[in-house]
Amino acid sequence: MPTDAVLFWRGSRPFTQVDLDLIAQIVRDFPGLSRNELAGTVCELLPWLAPNGRPRLEACQALLVQLEHSQGLVLPPIEPRAPQRKSSGWGPPPPPPAVDGVLSSIRPVTVDLVEASSRDAWSAMMASYHPLGFRRAFGAHLRYFVHGQVAGERVTLGGLLFAAAAKALEVRDAFIGWDAQTRSRYRHHIVANSRYLILPTVRVPHLASHALALSLRRLAGDYERIYGYRPALVETFIEPPWRGTCYLASGFVVLGTTKGRGRQDRHEVYPVSVKQVLVHPLGRHWRQDLLRDDLPPGEEEGGWDA
Repeated sequence: MPTDAVLFWRGSRPFTQVDLDLIAQIVRDFPGLSRNELAGTVCELLPWLAPNGRPRLEACQALLVQLEHSQGLVLPPIEPRAPQRKSSGWGPPPPPPAVDGVLSSIRPVTVDLVEASSRDAWSAMMASYHPLGFRRAFGAHLRYFVHGQVAGERVTLGGLLFAAAAKALEVRDAFIGWDAQTRSRYRHHIVANSRYLILPTVRVPHLASHALALSLRRLAGDYERIYGYRPALVETFIEPPWRGTCYLASGFVVLGTTKGRGRQDRHEVYPVSVKQVLVHPLGRHWRQDLLRDDLPPGEEEGGWDA
C-alpha cells in the first residue's frame, strides 16, 4: 500500500490496497460524477461513515485529492463554489440588553444550544459584535446562546461556537504526543472554541468564566448526541491585546504560540498574527482518547491526568 495512504483511517484501521483499488475503479467507472458525488459513492460502497452514520464526505474528498497526487487518479475538475453569504444576509441582530450588576442578579445563567430557527439571529449577533466577526463554521460544530434572567425576563447575554480543530498545530501536537498519522485518526476528537462573545452592553463580573464552565460541562454530551462521538480536548486561541482571563479562570492551560499561519495557508503566503494556544480536557483519560480508541466504558469524566 502506498505510504501516503496510511494517513487516512477508517475508524481504528488504515485503508487497505483493496479499498484503494475500489476507489480507483469507482472513479474510472463514473466519469460523469462531480467530486462531491464521487465522495458520496465511495462512502456508500466502502462503507465509510462517521459515528453518527453520516458519510465522511470531507475526509473522502481529501483522500481523493491525495490519491490524485500520489497515484495519478484522474478526478473531474473542481466545481466553482457559490458565493459565500455575507453577514448582511442575516439581517440586523436584536438590540443587545443593557445589563450592569453582579452574577447573582441574573441567575440562572444557562448555555443553550442554538435551534435551527435561531441560527440567523446567532450569526447576526456574532458578526456584528464579535471583534473577529463571523462568516462560517468549519466541520462538525455546535453553537450556543448564553442566557440570563433580567427583570424577570430571559435575555441573550452572548454566545459561543465550538467547531473543527486546527489541522496541525506544533505545540498542541507535541503536547499530546501526536505524529501526523495519529493526528489524522483522532483530530476530530478535539474541538476549537473559535468564537466566544459576551455582548458589549453586558457588564457582569465573572459571567464570562461562569458561562464558559457551563458550556464545557455539556459539550461532550452534546457532541455525542448530535455527532455520535465525545470530544476529548478543547482548544482556543488568544490574540493580543486580549489576555484570555476567563479561559485561565476556567482551567485552560497555555501551551505556547502559533506560527502565524492561517488555517488554509498551505503555501505560507498569508501570514496572520501570532496567538497563544490554550487547551482544556473534557475527561480524565483525554490523552489516551487521543492516542487510542479502546477506552473502557465509564472512564470519560475527570480532569487532567498529566
